[in-house]
Amino acid sequence: MEKEIFISYTTNDKAVADSLVAYLEGLGYDCFIAPRDIDPGKAYAANLMTAISNCKLVVLIASQSINNSEHCLNEVDVVTERKKPILPIFIEEFSLNDDYRYYLGRKQQIFAYPDKFEKYFSKILDGIEGYCPRTNKKAKIEEAEDEITEKATKTIFEYIPERGIMINPEDHQRNVSFRNDTLINLMGGIYEKVAGLVDETTAEDIFYSSGYAGGKNFGERIKNQWNFGYSLEEIKKKLDKWCKFDSAVGWGKFTIELNYNEQEDSLTGTLSISEAFIVDKVNKRKICGFIRGYCTGVIQTLLDSPNVELKCKDCPLKSMFKNSCVFEFCIKD
Repeated sequence: MEKEIFISYTTNDKAVADSLVAYLEGLGYDCFIAPRDIDPGKAYAANLMTAISNCKLVVLIASQSINNSEHCLNEVDVVTERKKPILPIFIEEFSLNDDYRYYLGRKQQIFAYPDKFEKYFSKILDGIEGYCPRTNKKAKIEEAEDEITEKATKTIFEYIPERGIMINPEDHQRNVSFRNDTLINLMGGIYEKVAGLVDETTAEDIFYSSGYAGGKNFGERIKNQWNFGYSLEEIKKKLDKWCKFDSAVGWGKFTIELNYNEQEDSLTGTLSISEAFIVDKVNKRKICGFIRGYCTGVIQTLLDSPNVELKCKDCPLKSMFKNSCVFEFCIKD
């Protein structure tokens, strides 16, 4: 998806960049900011090149840190080569080095200091609107989001206002919605308590086991509701439908690939969950063992095989640039 504003910044200024993105997106602008908007299926540099090429404006968060940032300098160089407008926002007093002075010396500049950064939002917005007019943008986006929410609610859950509950129309069972950070803090608190009383390995095992029990339970329900056979094609359809369901209820974007080796009569696969709801990237608490247990339980049940094993291949906790949990699975002998 094309984003109209590309945010360039150094790691030291991430909090400032994030606050600006939150403000602009609240007004209806589409912002590209790494690593949030990086497509894991493409090379990191290619993501940035494409985003710059497609944007209408590059906003550079300028502080002393950029003088030592080859990464930001490369982005500014691409901006110049692609003839994209750039708006430097200076968040502290400092002198640009010669490289940046060459590129930015005659550009419009906005100074957002010495007061708190948020005090300069209206001034920044005036500068941005010169390149990206905001006419009716927020109203159009809110209208589209309302339509998407209404469709998702009708498809997955049914709200009963007189009782104050949501149910799944397929099985008439109650569902509850939480803010993601509330759920992470709730489960993270349990993890810390167990890890403090015993150890982290035991805490991880508990989360895996609880997820596994939930996955087995859910797997049994959907296996009984969905009428699929046992051919390879039917198994693929069954697993794809499960992935679409859990994606639609906000657990993250589930995708699955299967590989059948006819000579060895073996089935392996890769399960990827982009932006899984239970990853604690802030405090690094390993509560995500829950999702591995859950997926193991579901797949074992849908394949009618207790020998399915999931192994972690990629983890968002290991790198700030990753946002997908990737598991490899196989049916063990």
